[in-house]
Amino acid sequence: MSKSALKNGRRAKLWDSVWTHALIALLALIWLFPIFWMILRSFSDVPGVATSSFWPERLTLSNYTGLFEKTNRVMFVNWVSNTLWIAAANAVMSTVIALGAAYALSVFRFKMRKPFMNIALVLGMFPGFMAMTAIFLILNLLKLIDQPVSLLVVYASGAGINFFVAKGYFDTLPVSLEEAALVDGATQFTIFVKIILPLSKTIIIYTAMLAFMMPWTDFILAGLILVSPERQTVAVGLYGMTDEFSISRYFAMFTAGCVLVAVPIVMLYISLQRFMIMGISAGAVKG
Repeated sequence: MSKSALKNGRRAKLWDSVWTHALIALLALIWLFPIFWMILRSFSDVPGVATSSFWPERLTLSNYTGLFEKTNRVMFVNWVSNTLWIAAANAVMSTVIALGAAYALSVFRFKMRKPFMNIALVLGMFPGFMAMTAIFLILNLLKLIDQPVSLLVVYASGAGINFFVAKGYFDTLPVSLEEAALVDGATQFTIFVKIILPLSKTIIIYTAMLAFMMPWTDFILAGLILVSPERQTVAVGLYGMTDEFSISRYFAMFTAGCVLVAVPIVMLYISLQRFMIMGISAGAVKG
């Protein structure tokens, strides 16, 4: 290859890299702009949504401090505490159920195994809101409407269908480990608890992380079930501050609440990001 051809190839590769990084930077700016605007509005002294300029004329912390002053419209501490215990309980229950279902489908061979997996795959393709009416009617018959524990019941009840990633991870573990333990007299439950789970730290954190984040981001189901303001989750409570009667008074406080809610989730995701990536890649090896 001539020097001119080599030089032209390097130049073309350089321009490809420049255009690629420029496009990524542009997309990042577009994605970050609403977040940056929301952070600015959370420090604005204008309570409503309408402002005369992009930059706040005066910065204030009153929107953040106002969230912790309980009123008939603002119950931020209640919302966060409700969401926190539901998220923590859901992380534990959903992780146990999902990993148990994944291990059973990975290890045991029974007659309805493949049909069950196919049914679960098809059901997972349907949007969750399609079942909202049926869920509401069932919870209403059980007198569980406006009860935060009903959210936990619904979340945990559907956890078993999210077994595909964990099953793919369990499929990659050596079968010889289980065979050796069975020869030594260990039960299947002992093998799962003392051998499989210690080797599955990545997939446990991945499953628990997704289960923990669900109550923080879920609005449709929580908004349908929880009615009383003091029993609502943080997503429903904050959204209620933006209705037509409250947005002119509480919009800046709403953005402050969004920032406070987002910070711990972002920090948690950053600290556990490598486990999330490893969990997805490990579970994608086998289906």
